Amino acid sequence: MKNKRSLKRLTGLASVLAVGAIVLAACGSGASTGTSGTQATTTSKGSAVIKGGTVTWAEPPSGAPNYIFPFMSLQYFSVSNLSEFQELMERPLYWFGQGNTPDLNTTLSLANVPVFNTANKTVTVTLKSWKWSNGQPITAQNVMFWMNMLKSDFTGWAAWVPGAFPQNVTNITITNSHTLVFQLNGNYNSHWFTYNELSQITPLPTAWDITSAGGAPGSGGCSSASYSSVTVSLSSSNALTDVSPAAKKCAAVEAFLAGKANAGDLGTYATNPLWQVVDGPWKLSAFDATTGKVTMVPNAGYSGTPKPTISEFVELPFTTDTAEYSQLQSGNVDVGYIPAQDVTAYSGQAFVNGAPAAGSNPSSLSGYTLSPLYSWGINYFPLNFTNTQDGTGPILKQLYVRQAMQSLMNQPLWIKLYASGYGVPTYGPVPVVPPNPFASSFEKSDPYPYNPAHAVSLLKSHGWTVVPNGVSTCTKPGTAANECGQGIPAGAKMSFNYLWATGNTNFENQLKAMQTSWEQAGIQIKLIGKQFSQVIGAATPCKPGATCQWDIANWGGGWSYAPDFYPTGGEIFATGAGSNSGDYSDPVNDANITATHTSTSASSLTTYQDYLAKQLPVIWQPNAAYSLTEIKAGICGVTPQAPTLMLTPEYWYRCKTS
Repeated sequence: MKNKRSLKRLTGLASVLAVGAIVLAACGSGASTGTSGTQATTTSKGSAVIKGGTVTWAEPPSGAPNYIFPFMSLQYFSVSNLSEFQELMERPLYWFGQGNTPDLNTTLSLANVPVFNTANKTVTVTLKSWKWSNGQPITAQNVMFWMNMLKSDFTGWAAWVPGAFPQNVTNITITNSHTLVFQLNGNYNSHWFTYNELSQITPLPTAWDITSAGGAPGSGGCSSASYSSVTVSLSSSNALTDVSPAAKKCAAVEAFLAGKANAGDLGTYATNPLWQVVDGPWKLSAFDATTGKVTMVPNAGYSGTPKPTISEFVELPFTTDTAEYSQLQSGNVDVGYIPAQDVTAYSGQAFVNGAPAAGSNPSSLSGYTLSPLYSWGINYFPLNFTNTQDGTGPILKQLYVRQAMQSLMNQPLWIKLYASGYGVPTYGPVPVVPPNPFASSFEKSDPYPYNPAHAVSLLKSHGWTVVPNGVSTCTKPGTAANECGQGIPAGAKMSFNYLWATGNTNFENQLKAMQTSWEQAGIQIKLIGKQFSQVIGAATPCKPGATCQWDIANWGGGWSYAPDFYPTGGEIFATGAGSNSGDYSDPVNDANITATHTSTSASSLTTYQDYLAKQLPVIWQPNAAYSLTEIKAGICGVTPQAPTLMLTPEYWYRCKTS
């Protein structure tokens, strides 16, 4: 990939145009392995490509893929489903990840760089001349298919931000088979609109525009409808109703694709003809619905470059990191990861000259090269502000409570103990790594450093009788400055159910350390371990009358900024946003987010992040390296790994040094 070692300040189209093309990455290691019956050719990098063969990759223990349809709700909106599964087969309109940065990658994008008019109120998108695997061209109608479906059910899309995409698009016109013009309802920051709005689009094949098995492509009537003909009604409570016939047709198509016989039937993923129509470099050849094992083969009709060199790519499932490490030590995994508890401790900087730094491997992995991968993201766990069933929602709404909790998070120590030094703290909504110009000095200063005495003082000064190693109790109810706060009765307990994702030993140990730390202020958390998919499935706002099973939820990975690559946080912190798990709502924050969408000034992003760093919409926690990736000798092209976490095994190949 291109050796671009730092992020530029990106506030307009000119910066997008500056992004260059990706070139083939160098080897991950130089030793040789052979594959019977393959032929080797020498690359310009001094290594020999051994064509063919199978390459295996270890899935994270917390998240095997479980959903194939690119349009999905928060329940399925995960890296495991998007970056590590769907996008290998169904390419988004624009691809992000350039070397060690999250920049726009023009080479892997389906469309040319978008063109904005001088007022930034219209944007023209021109597709490249690529094709689907069934030989049909990728056209403007395929983009319109996605937009129409999104418009008919945008509240069901996990990336929805109220008032933003697609509500900020007043109309779309198709000027020719490969060109669309988006008309906007205001003047927008062109960088934000490209990185956070157009980035959400995944063109859908006409073969999917059906409402019954075996239906004629396009018979559903959604892909051929004009954007203006899809009309909906949105209530004050964000309930969406399809009004026009076109909108109802799109809803019927979505219901069919997402239904039990298709996206809902994991056992047929590899045999259902719908999912065999792809435009990415890979096609699904086998899928184990029980374990999550994935087998892919090259899409012979892939229009992009590079074409896959290996003949088969296999994603191996593991229920625990211990099981994966055992297989890694035995040499049974080509590209895997070493658990943080097993890696040699590292005390240096996370990044050196813009690239992730690595220490040394233990002797048992002498045949592997260590390459840490840090996500373009933040780590946190949400608090359920809407849970009135057990009275915890009103408690969590109090800023002083969240400040106390944050003051009990010993991030530097936990990075050392539970990430073996491979991690960075999270102090606010903008990532501090990869090195970038977006994180403000205030956020990076750690507004709430570890201070148990401060946490105890906060609770006592607001009407709580603090019981260290017990449970603190509200003894001064009321709304005065020295009382517990609105909606908190006398006798309320500082005790919370805490869902967490199992499968990672060090993460579990960190949570136990956090549990002990919070006990210093009499804050009790009852740890409830669940599978990753169960935790993210449960971590949604409580609905009136429903039984709520969580107060605090931690799936371990926070948020990776995708498909919202410009870190404004609208998808996760705006009132009513599709991925706002705890239903955080603050009008000042909403206004700050809106400003980042419309202003090209860097100060708008600074204002936004500094406010949330203080207000704590969630509790920030250490952001460990997403993967301490281990690359087996004889596997090349794996590095650099994109911080967007987009998996690109079409660059990988079996190799030997020449």
